[in-house]
Amino acid sequence: MDNNRFIGFTLIMLLIITYYTLFPPGQVENYNETVDKKEEIELIESEKDEKKIKSENIINSDFSIDKYNPIEEIVSIENENLIIEFTSKGGKILNVYLKKYLNPSKEKVNIYNGLNGDINFIIDDDEKVNLDEIIFDYQKSNNNDKKTLVFTASSKSGKKITLRYEIINDEYLVNSSIILNENFSEASNLNFSWINKLNHQESNFKNEKNQSRINYFSFDDEFDYTSSTSVETEEISINKSLKWISSKQQFFNSSIISENGLLNSNLKSEYIESEDYVKMFRINSQIPIVNNTISFKYFFGPNKYSILENVADGFDNNLYLGWIGVGGFNKYIIVPIFNFLEKITNNYGLIIFLMVILIRIVVTPLTYKSHLSMAKMKVLNPEIKLIREKHDGDMQKSQSEIMELYQKTGVSPLGGCLPILFQLPILVSVFYFLPNAIELRGKSFLWASDLSNYDSILNLPFNIPFYGDHISLFTVLMTVSTILINKANSQMQTIEGPMKTFQYVFPILFLFIFNNFSSGLTYYYFLSNVASYGQIFIFKRFVDEEKIKKEIDFNRKRNLNTKKSSFQIKLEEAMKARQGANNKKNK
Repeated sequence: MDNNRFIGFTLIMLLIITYYTLFPPGQVENYNETVDKKEEIELIESEKDEKKIKSENIINSDFSIDKYNPIEEIVSIENENLIIEFTSKGGKILNVYLKKYLNPSKEKVNIYNGLNGDINFIIDDDEKVNLDEIIFDYQKSNNNDKKTLVFTASSKSGKKITLRYEIINDEYLVNSSIILNENFSEASNLNFSWINKLNHQESNFKNEKNQSRINYFSFDDEFDYTSSTSVETEEISINKSLKWISSKQQFFNSSIISENGLLNSNLKSEYIESEDYVKMFRINSQIPIVNNTISFKYFFGPNKYSILENVADGFDNNLYLGWIGVGGFNKYIIVPIFNFLEKITNNYGLIIFLMVILIRIVVTPLTYKSHLSMAKMKVLNPEIKLIREKHDGDMQKSQSEIMELYQKTGVSPLGGCLPILFQLPILVSVFYFLPNAIELRGKSFLWASDLSNYDSILNLPFNIPFYGDHISLFTVLMTVSTILINKANSQMQTIEGPMKTFQYVFPILFLFIFNNFSSGLTYYYFLSNVASYGQIFIFKRFVDEEKIKKEIDFNRKRNLNTKKSSFQIKLEEAMKARQGANNKKNK
């Protein structure tokens, strides 16, 4: 049992690595009322000399605002977070820029680009009305903390369409509605189509592709998604009503949200082998028309938990924080700690350092208990070794006598493992949180230019299989510190056989596995190892082996005539039965 701690830790790490490899880290307001008279309204008149579109290109000329010379206009509104460009042809969004985030070219993130995609509305009335075939008039208004843009078009037959968009100053939401007058008597649904060819926003193209997918959430509170790692085209038809559908990238998402539901949705994901684009997402759905009004919202913004949780039910699923238990631990423990530390400093390397210190302080009692248990095992190791030599080749007798020794001395063989298992949620939670934390995106620290991406101190002119074409210094430091930790722990117990070799082999495997991981994660693990090494050094000064020997001898004398526990009796019976079965088999 002296190898239990190492075996447990190894299995834990293998579980984490396997899971992360298979599953990488790896959402309405009815605007029937008119614009407030107090709002400052700016009417934009058509300029006949600019952006002329021939009348034959306007298929639905019944809605044309100028039957002789209709003109398409590009108009924009913005707030603290967004710049949104609209086109009067179709009254739809053309481009969306995030003002607070830059791409690798140091330009504002263009989260939606209408030149590579398209948004289309078709009203299903007595005859289909394609809004792309209409040139709209428009008005902009600015009322303190909100910006409003209203598109209108009237037909010769008396039908009127009003599209209204509104953004609040500090939000990433675009409140939207389409209002039809009473002459639309048979309209039931709006056919909505969104083609989104996603621009690359990160420097690590492969990692970004592997974290981009379509997410969706139903009124049954069921969350699902397309594959993020597949290079094949994937198409899904969904009959149930959805609350929202998201085109999710590594750190951002663009979404359609409807409280009245998204019906009969068809989602299609197409992989693109390109360094300019991530994937092509196609969303086709229907939005119910209620009282001649279609209400919905767009979200264009970062995958940041504090923002996502307030958008719509289940919308925080666009930030993957791990499976059920781990995700909850991240949401309610790790994220609040991280947000608290952000108020102290904006240096994210320092924030990670402070996280390590705080977490180490919290788990110190468990770590000390584990160290104390290993010290007791170290005292018993000579006796355990003699028992194994005495019953060489007879594992049943050996284990039975060792268990009896543990009982008499009052030493728990699991004492060193259980405190480590209690720390597992922290280990796994950080493993999922840091690589997905947009707060680290583009933030430099020491030699790492971007804590959300791997650090590189040397770019190799060739690619090493399973390693990469660069050397991550934080990964090297993490590996070396892991070896030192294992060496320090091995001095507290006797590790024999293959395990003695594995304690050095596994850190080398981590060197290959973590070389392409977020430098924020490998930096955290390096600091955590340094803190663990420091704790071992300090604990050694407080653990008195002579006192432990006296305690063990006292327990041995006290338990000399103690009967065997029911667990030990059952264990011995099981061992005897197994031994008997083996003897019969050998005969």
